[in-house]
Amino acid sequence: MLVPLSDTQSTPDRAMGSESGQPGRNPNCPNFGATRIARSGVDRRGYGWLLLRPFDSPKVILMGILEKIPTFLTVGVLVVIFVCLKRQARSARLTLWTFGWALVFTHFLAQLLEPERGHVSSLLLAVDSGSLQAAAVCFLVSVSFVVKNSAKRTFLLFILGVPSVTYVACTAYDVHARWPYVLCLVACFGAAACFFLRLNRKTLYLVAATFLCSLAGAWAIAAAFRGSFDEGTIALLGIGFALPGMFICGNQRRRSPAMLTIAGGFFCWGAVFPIGLLIDRIAPNLIIPGELWNTPKFFVAFGMILAVVEDKSKSISGMQHKAQVLNRQLERFSAITSRLLSGARPDTMCPAIAAAITEVSNFRVAVVQLEDTERRLRVAGSSGLSSESLRNLEVHALNWTLDHVKNLCSHAQLMGKNLYLLIPPGAIPFALRGNSNAHWENGEELLIPLCSARGATVGCIRLSSPRDPNAIDALELSRIEMLAADLAVAVELKALHTQLVWSEKLAALGELLAGVAHELNNPLTVIMGYGELIGDAIVAPPVRDQLTKLVSEARRMKRIISNLLRFSRQGAHDTQSVQLSPLVQDVLALREYYTRTRNVRVELDIEPDLPSLAVSEDELKQILLNLVNNSSDALEGLPGSKQMSIRGCQSGLRALIEVEDNGPGFGNLDRALDPFYTTKPVGKGTGLGLSVCYGIVKERGGDLRIENVEPHGARVTIELPLAETAAQPLVAVVAHA
Repeated sequence: MLVPLSDTQSTPDRAMGSESGQPGRNPNCPNFGATRIARSGVDRRGYGWLLLRPFDSPKVILMGILEKIPTFLTVGVLVVIFVCLKRQARSARLTLWTFGWALVFTHFLAQLLEPERGHVSSLLLAVDSGSLQAAAVCFLVSVSFVVKNSAKRTFLLFILGVPSVTYVACTAYDVHARWPYVLCLVACFGAAACFFLRLNRKTLYLVAATFLCSLAGAWAIAAAFRGSFDEGTIALLGIGFALPGMFICGNQRRRSPAMLTIAGGFFCWGAVFPIGLLIDRIAPNLIIPGELWNTPKFFVAFGMILAVVEDKSKSISGMQHKAQVLNRQLERFSAITSRLLSGARPDTMCPAIAAAITEVSNFRVAVVQLEDTERRLRVAGSSGLSSESLRNLEVHALNWTLDHVKNLCSHAQLMGKNLYLLIPPGAIPFALRGNSNAHWENGEELLIPLCSARGATVGCIRLSSPRDPNAIDALELSRIEMLAADLAVAVELKALHTQLVWSEKLAALGELLAGVAHELNNPLTVIMGYGELIGDAIVAPPVRDQLTKLVSEARRMKRIISNLLRFSRQGAHDTQSVQLSPLVQDVLALREYYTRTRNVRVELDIEPDLPSLAVSEDELKQILLNLVNNSSDALEGLPGSKQMSIRGCQSGLRALIEVEDNGPGFGNLDRALDPFYTTKPVGKGTGLGLSVCYGIVKERGGDLRIENVEPHGARVTIELPLAETAAQPLVAVVAHA
C-alpha cells in the first residue's frame, strides 16, 4: 500500500538533509541515501519507502524488533536448507548460493542488532550493506559460465567483490573524498568488462550485458566526480542482483519453472533500487510496505531450491536411464558369451558381436578382426561402416598382421586393462576415419587386442565414431573388454578343439602305423636275408651290384619302419654322440633336388673342430630335416634370390646351430611353437615340425629360439650340450680319487 506523506511532515526532514551539508548527497535528490538503500532496513529522515519498512508516524523510525524477527527467521531457515542441500549435492554453484544466502542472513542479522531509535554505528552499517553487496557478487558469479572453472571463478569473485564491497563500506563511513569512490567504480566495472570481453566465449547477450553495465558504470563514475555517491550504490546493487537473471536466461538452455522463477526474482530484486530512485524523485512522499520489497528475495530462494530438486530429479532419471542401458548391454553381451561358450563358431559370431556393440553402446562403428591361416587380419565382422569404407578396410587388412597391432599398442595410450586409444596418424591406416558416420573430431580410435589366457593375440576389436565423445563410460568400456576376452577364449577353445581332433587322428594313425610296420617287418627281413644269400652265391659283378642296391634299399625301408614304430610308441632313447657336419650333408642330400630345381642357394658354415653333440643321430637328423623343410617351404614362390644358411659353432659347453632364410619370416612368434599351429595351406603342413623339434631339444637339455631378422627372414637357433661335457664330471671324480 502506498501512503503519501504530507508536505508539513516531510519538508522539515528534507530541509534538515539539505542543510546538513553532508558530502555525497545529490541536491536534485535530497531524500535518497545510498547507504540506507543498500542496507534495506535502516531508515533516516524520510527514506523508509526504500528500506522495506512500513511507516507508522510522520517521522520515519526503525522497524521494531518484533517486526524484524519473522524475516530474520525465514532467511535463517533458508540458510539451513541450503547447507543441507550442499551436503547432498556438491557443486560450485550450490556452494556460492549457500554463501550468498549466509551473507543475506548476515545482512538481516545486522538489521536486527540495530537500535530501534537513535544513531546507528558505521561499523554496523558497513556490515549490513557490505554483506548485501557481497551476496550480490556471489549470486552473479554462481550463474555465470565460469562457475565450473576454479581459477576464473576465483578471479571474478575478487575483481567484483573487493571494489564493490569497499565502495559501500565507504558510503557507510561517510568518506568525504571522491577518489576512493571513483577508483572502486573504475576497478569494478573496468575489470569486469575486460574479463568478459577477453573470454573465448563471446555471445550476443554477454556483449549486450557488458555494454549496458559499462553505461551504468559510466553514469555512476560521472556522479561520483560530481560528489554524489548514491548512484554508484544504485548501479552496484541493481546490476549485482539483476545481471544474474540475464545470465540465467543466456546460459541455461533449459526453460524450467525453477530457472524462470530464479530469473524473474533476480530481475525484480535488481529493479528495487532503480525503481526506488525513480519513485523518490517522482513521488518522494509515498510509503511502500516492506514486505513488497522483500518478495523478490524469497522468489529467488524458492527458485534455487526448486532448481536443486530439478537437478536431483534429472540426475536420478539419468542414472535410471544409464542403468537400463547397462542392463541391456549386459543382456546382449551375456547372450553372445553363452553362444560362444556353448560351441558356436567364433568367426560366425563376429558380425553379431559388432552389431551388438553398435546397438547398445556409445559407438557407431565396430569392427572385429581375426587372424586367418595366412597370418593376416581379416575382417570377421563389422557394423556401422559404409560399403565403401568396408571395402577400403578389407584392402588395408590384406597387409596387416598381429605384429602391426602390437606395434600400435606399444605407442598408444592405455585407457583400460586391455584397451588402447589410437591417435592420428596411428589410427589412419585402419581406414575407419573415412566412414560417413564418423563424428569423432580428432579421428581417434579405440583398439582392444584379443588376448588369450596364454597371452597370445588372436585378433582385435576396433571402435570409433562415438555418438557423444563426452559420454564415453568406463563401465561400458570394461564390459566391451570382457566381451573381447570371451571372444578370445572362444577362439582359443576352437583352436584347442582342432588340435584335439588332430591328436585323435594322429593317435589312430600311430596305431595303424604300428600294425603296418609289424606286418612289413617280417617280409622285409626275408627279402634282406635271401638277398644277401643270393649275393653270396652270384659272382658276376653286374648282377651282384644290383643285388647290393636291392639289399641296401630294403635296409632303408626297415629303418623307415623302425622310425614309424618309434614315433607310434614315443619311447625314451638313449643319449648318443654324433657329429653335426655329416648329418647336415645327409639332410641336404635328401633336399638336393628341391634346392637345385628352385634355385635355392645353401650356405654352410660349420666349425671343422666342432665336438660331438649329446643327441642321437636320428633325433638330430629329424630336427635338421624339419628346419630345412620349413625354410624351403618359406622360400617357395618367393621372387628374387632365395638363400638358406646353416651355421654351427661352439659356445662354452654347448653347440649352437642356426638355420636362417630370407623368406617372409614368422607371422606370429608367440604361437609358432604351438602344436598344430601352421601357416601353410591346407593339406601341406600339420603344424608339428617346430613343436617336435622343441620337445626333442628340451628333452636333451638344450634350448630352441625363433626370431625374425631384418629386413626380412627368419632364424631358428638351437643349443645342444656337447658330448664331452657329460663325461667331465666322471673324469673329475676319478682324478680326485
